[in-house]
Amino acid sequence: MSFEGRLVEDVRDAVRRAYDVELETIHVERPNDPEHGDFATNVALANARVFRRNPREVAESLVGALDAPYVREAGVAGPGFVNFRLTDGALCAEVGALLEAGERYGRREPDGRPFMLEYVSVNPTGPMHVGHGRQAAYGDSLARILEAAGRPVYREYYFNDGGNQIRIFGESVAIQYADVYGKEWPVSGPGAQYPGEYVREIAQDLADERGEVYLQMSQDEALLEIAAFATSWCMNDIQRTLARVRVRFDNYFNEKDLYGSGEIEAVISELEESGHVYEADGALWLDSSKLGDDKDRVLRKQDGSYTYMAPDVAYHRNKHGRGFATAMDVLGADHAGYPPRIRAGLLALGLPEDFYEVELVRLVKLVREGEQVKFSKRAGNVVTLDELLDEVGEDVARYFYVRSSHKSEINFDLELAVTQSDENPVFYVQYAHARIASIFERAGASPEDVGEVPAGELAAEERQLVLELLDFPRVVENAAARREVHQIPTYLETLAHRFHQFYTVHRVLVDDADLRARRLALCAATKTVLRTGLDLVGVAAPEKM
Repeated sequence: MSFEGRLVEDVRDAVRRAYDVELETIHVERPNDPEHGDFATNVALANARVFRRNPREVAESLVGALDAPYVREAGVAGPGFVNFRLTDGALCAEVGALLEAGERYGRREPDGRPFMLEYVSVNPTGPMHVGHGRQAAYGDSLARILEAAGRPVYREYYFNDGGNQIRIFGESVAIQYADVYGKEWPVSGPGAQYPGEYVREIAQDLADERGEVYLQMSQDEALLEIAAFATSWCMNDIQRTLARVRVRFDNYFNEKDLYGSGEIEAVISELEESGHVYEADGALWLDSSKLGDDKDRVLRKQDGSYTYMAPDVAYHRNKHGRGFATAMDVLGADHAGYPPRIRAGLLALGLPEDFYEVELVRLVKLVREGEQVKFSKRAGNVVTLDELLDEVGEDVARYFYVRSSHKSEINFDLELAVTQSDENPVFYVQYAHARIASIFERAGASPEDVGEVPAGELAAEERQLVLELLDFPRVVENAAARREVHQIPTYLETLAHRFHQFYTVHRVLVDDADLRARRLALCAATKTVLRTGLDLVGVAAPEKM
């Protein structure tokens, strides 16, 4: 149990002894100012109505009733805060426990029903762009953090290979394919072409692999095969990019499977039986406005074809049928209108209200010399994720994407991203890890060789470093509960700062054996947590820089 947890229980016992009162909620936290102690509680102030006494008087009584051998000093401050300072021995013992846990530190064993996390799901009509990259970095990091917090996670990518977009994309490739042979492909309508050099790449690969065969077939038949080749080409390209940025999935779910399995028709039948659908203007509607959406939605159009609403509801129903307790979608902010309609469809089917979650990821702006970078030759109107990775590298891209809250738009500073100085946050954190590796190299030892941590008096910088290290499990749990990936980089930068402060003031490889062992233990523990934390956001922890 963390020191916060222990203090909560011991303060609760002190309240019981002093006032014969049972409190459910007791808040303990680290003060912003280290001079106020290692931890503090406002229990006397927050429960003034319960105690019916002056909060400062209550705080003094609780200090007198406290039985916590790991607390060196407890004192009353201000109108009734209680500040705690822990013993050096207790802190050193916890560093020893951290080292014993190793890479398991801050991680819980999987528990509970599986959690479905769907993210990225880029349509297979082009390469991933920098906006998709942020969704990928957030989704993959969230999956890692949820797993560290003990939630069994299943990662899924929805392969959307149906609808009019695929037809238009196939036609765009067909036009370029015919041009390879100096011929023209009939255009169905203006503005039907996807821009970008990648379309020409696909057409050339198609010609190299299949020859002129599609110019001798009926246009409709040829277009189906060209579209299939093009979407497969794009999906392979997307998967290569995902692998490059260290994003993985347990499953790729094909939209066509929903049509082939009859699940869409089954869901429509269930909705009809539920009484939540009606016919109007020759179409079938869901009365989603009665279920939290801003208006009713069409499920089946006049011509008998389905809107996106029908397969999307069927897909999420499929997730529930596979036994997932929660299904979370990570979507771009431009899909803000999507969740209410899907939730309405699931509620109409009788699924639990808390089954479906959505996190919207805001936009990314690439900035160089204060100006926004907008266009790419390969993708036509966006910058591809591969182009960004080529310029700044995988570690920087992953880190910069998740350093700020996914709920806020970010300016991705390309100049800062390639700067190798303390101003670059990922460099700053990685350098702390590499610096520790260098210390052990000079010591002729390995972090894994560190044994028991000798108890002794901790200097102020050592104490703050220890307290930061011991905060890691709470940060992981909080990030998972709030779905806030950026809490991990924020923590890592603070931890790196604490370590650099410690290293600047104190020599590690001193002659005193116990002091040397204790400081090496602090270095080893810091290295472990830095490596684990960086891994949670998909960033490498280098041994040398």
